[in-house]
Amino acid sequence: MVFYCTCWLIGLLENTGKKSLLPVFLGITLSLQAQKIDSLQNQLRMAKPDTHRVSLLNDLSYGYWLSGDDSLAIRYGAQSVSLAKKLGFLNGEGKARLHLVRIEADRMVDFKGAFAQVDTVLQIAATLKDRHLEAEAYIRKAQLLETNMARQREIMPLYDQANAIFMDMNDKSWQGTVFNEKAQFYIRSGNFGKAIEFLLKARQLQEEVNDLRALRSTLPNLGVAYSALGLYKEALRAFDEAETVAKKRNDKVLEAFLLNQRADIFEKEGQYKTALQALTQAASIHKTTRAAYWLPKTYSRMGRVYLQLKDYENALKYTQLGDKLFQDVVDSDDFLDHVVQLNYAKIALAKKQYRRVIDYATKGVEWAEESDPPLLPEAAEYHRLLAESYGATGQIEQAFVHYKKFKTDSDSLLNKEALQKAMASAMNYEFEKQHQQQKLNIQKLENENLAQTRNFLVALLLLGAGILGFVFWNNRRLRTRNDELSRKNAEIEAALYRGQTMERKRVASELHDNVATRVSALKWRYEAFDTSQFDRDQQTEHARLLEHIGEIYDDIRSISHNLMPEVLEKAGLQAALIKMADTLNVQNRTRFLFEVENSGVVVRGKTAYELYAITLELVNNILKHAKASQAGITLLRQNGFLELVVQDDGQGFRQSSRSNGIGIQNIQSRVDRLGGSCQIVNREEGGTLVRVQIPVGE
Repeated sequence: MVFYCTCWLIGLLENTGKKSLLPVFLGITLSLQAQKIDSLQNQLRMAKPDTHRVSLLNDLSYGYWLSGDDSLAIRYGAQSVSLAKKLGFLNGEGKARLHLVRIEADRMVDFKGAFAQVDTVLQIAATLKDRHLEAEAYIRKAQLLETNMARQREIMPLYDQANAIFMDMNDKSWQGTVFNEKAQFYIRSGNFGKAIEFLLKARQLQEEVNDLRALRSTLPNLGVAYSALGLYKEALRAFDEAETVAKKRNDKVLEAFLLNQRADIFEKEGQYKTALQALTQAASIHKTTRAAYWLPKTYSRMGRVYLQLKDYENALKYTQLGDKLFQDVVDSDDFLDHVVQLNYAKIALAKKQYRRVIDYATKGVEWAEESDPPLLPEAAEYHRLLAESYGATGQIEQAFVHYKKFKTDSDSLLNKEALQKAMASAMNYEFEKQHQQQKLNIQKLENENLAQTRNFLVALLLLGAGILGFVFWNNRRLRTRNDELSRKNAEIEAALYRGQTMERKRVASELHDNVATRVSALKWRYEAFDTSQFDRDQQTEHARLLEHIGEIYDDIRSISHNLMPEVLEKAGLQAALIKMADTLNVQNRTRFLFEVENSGVVVRGKTAYELYAITLELVNNILKHAKASQAGITLLRQNGFLELVVQDDGQGFRQSSRSNGIGIQNIQSRVDRLGGSCQIVNREEGGTLVRVQIPVGE
């Protein structure tokens, strides 16, 4: 796995189109890396100009890059390419070129040359018919594009192409790499919950094959995503696990990255002096390792911490240092260091230089919002600064516009759904890990049984009836163990459902009793405004705002109810579906008919909740897309199955939506968890019919 990805990820969280700098420990890691390089140099002196020498040169390039010496890394990488071309060693040439692209993705000096390297590798892959090399080239090209905000839409298709190849080759390690890269794409848009979901998938695949090289990127990135959500406990645990990987690999760069991330958490928790100590140490180490493209970010972040301490003299000093060094190492007009830009604006605000604040923030917000996807954290902060500055200069209307934009961006970043999704993903990962461990235990017991049985058969003639009795006894013991493991699995699944139910109740209660109440109070306050002094535009805006707040209040109540309907818990599935139909017939044009007479005993527990959620998803599809005048919901029990049928007389289902729609995928996932089946067909007389069957016994 390329650590460039980790660096780039943290660069995004540090508000720039460039990777962030990483604090670093010298110590034993540096000396061990130097020992490895010395060993490679000794081998190189004795190596003949053959394919082995090509590999040695490329390994040296990687070693120098890992130690922070990019100039030597590029030198040996270029030598590896040159020798490989002379020998006609296309595979070695392709790998060496890809490593040079990796280095350039860090340096951001010669993008044109880096893209040319990728094109050459794709030609080599086509000549060799090497699909793995082709997929690696797609990843490197996508990584280069991550720095170009105008070409973000090209990134995900490249990752999808690479992943399709790795899946076909059953290469789990590189599949994990692609998931890691996709996670970083979602992080740039502020969707940390989705990012964590992909990072956990990457981690699971990489741990299955014990790929420490890939985990050195996935684990730190997972910690960064948790930290962005304010889940500092989970973040620090991920950093600790990543540190174990770093020590196993004697990886100075990774240890530096982790130190930098802990400093970021210190800053967020208000431990500014501790954060400054880590950043100061990082700056010293970056100078030693000549990591000129990391040093600017360290200075800029130091300026930001001094801002928190209200030490504006040092804040300006380190911000200017970071700005100058950043301009020296980046030779493109496609970059804006948002840490620097925000520091300048905040220093000006502290000095009440409102015109300068507006200039800095206006430029910054244009860059942040024109990025693809937009950089929401930066945009929100710029709007906040603009709102304060316009307010201080008496431009109330402009201040109000930017304050609304600030609130919109801030609410998107603090979306509770993303937080819950992250926690659920982590819980599912832990459960899957335990489940797999139990499967391994069962397999181990079965293997022990086979080995013992084989040994008993060899000695059967000598031991006779005694050995036969032992076999019976041993099999009974193993069956008892297997039964116990199966029982524990069932207990874990039941506990997981109980935990999910409790969490849904808690979130529903919090939304209803706290958030909805506050929104209602906000609406009352706006309704109490004396609008007689407002002009027409202000009155129109006031009315729109009241309407929007009312919609938010209704949405919160709806989400609260659907998370854990009271009637579902108390009276079961049938009663909940009947109430749903009654509510729908009052509020919508589509008429819903409901039939539960043949559904048997009341359905409760996990099955009830999953079927209720499936029905809700299908009803939403009907209301949003079907354009139906009438729909039917039927629940019946027959032949050992509980069957749910939802149909309508609308415009039917497009074939592409049956497999690509997120809603349909959610339905299929719930059906799979219940061990059932789902069938979607277009009716001959028009409309759609969805049939879900769940085994429940007679």
